[in-house]
Amino acid sequence: MRSLLCLLWGVGLPALAAPVSVKHDLGVATFGAVPDRVIANSEEVAELLAVLGVPAVGYASGRVGGQLGQPLGKLSTLAAPSLRGAVFVGSYNQPSLELIAALRPDLILMGSGDGTEALYPAMQKLAPTVAYDYDKTSWRQALGDLGRLFGRAAQANRYLATFDARVRALRTRLGPIAAHAPRTTLLYMYEPGSVMVLGRGFSFSRTLGLLGLTLTTPRGIDPNVAFQVLSPEALLALDTDRIVLLRVKTGGRLVERNTTDAVLARLGKPVFTYPLDPQEASSGPLTDLKRLEGVANLVRR
Repeated sequence: MRSLLCLLWGVGLPALAAPVSVKHDLGVATFGAVPDRVIANSEEVAELLAVLGVPAVGYASGRVGGQLGQPLGKLSTLAAPSLRGAVFVGSYNQPSLELIAALRPDLILMGSGDGTEALYPAMQKLAPTVAYDYDKTSWRQALGDLGRLFGRAAQANRYLATFDARVRALRTRLGPIAAHAPRTTLLYMYEPGSVMVLGRGFSFSRTLGLLGLTLTTPRGIDPNVAFQVLSPEALLALDTDRIVLLRVKTGGRLVERNTTDAVLARLGKPVFTYPLDPQEASSGPLTDLKRLEGVANLVRR
């Protein structure tokens, strides 16, 4: 993945032979030239730019803070290659429209489906705006759209082929494990003593299906619910083959061990810790591959 990104970042942007229209989740945007000044309004959409080797001039986020108009330091997001020259324009749901206008963008790339779609009319007045809700339009489709817009369809297809080949390899490797013990529960520990179960509504859950594993939630809890806090009693009643515990990093350190760990030890099931970077996107071409590799490596232990 790293070598592919390095290759893409050494390629210049070509000119458009004809206008390109991009149909997205909030409308259609038409471009007469390849965008040169791009605003990325989330980690999720910034990953699309990183895969294509396209830099952003501005960046809004819900996971990092900074000084308006200044570059962001200490970026751990996988989208960092596209953001190294970008200035911070505010939070993803309340960016500085004045600063965005001053950056003179010719494309604003944003998410939707989480309330940010309310920004779309204002963004559209500043520059052609493309918005994606990954629950409606997959990042695969979004990557293909932007690959066509930036004249990098071949690069987009190359990444998709690499991603799919890796999924097949990991799924094959886990085949015996998935056949014998597929049931996997995803837990999210965001602070000591508190843990939530993740259902189908959480993007991380889709990782299990790609690997051939089965998402399992406690009896009596709707599996379509994305987040629900579990009591110690519910933890001890888990009927599963394994637990993958998403343990959040704070200040570079994982949530410290606590009473929840002691309860999980009493359950007697394998517990695998996935270190969750606070800047990790909810989903995206780079994050999803990272999760696939991470979960596969954990389960194979």
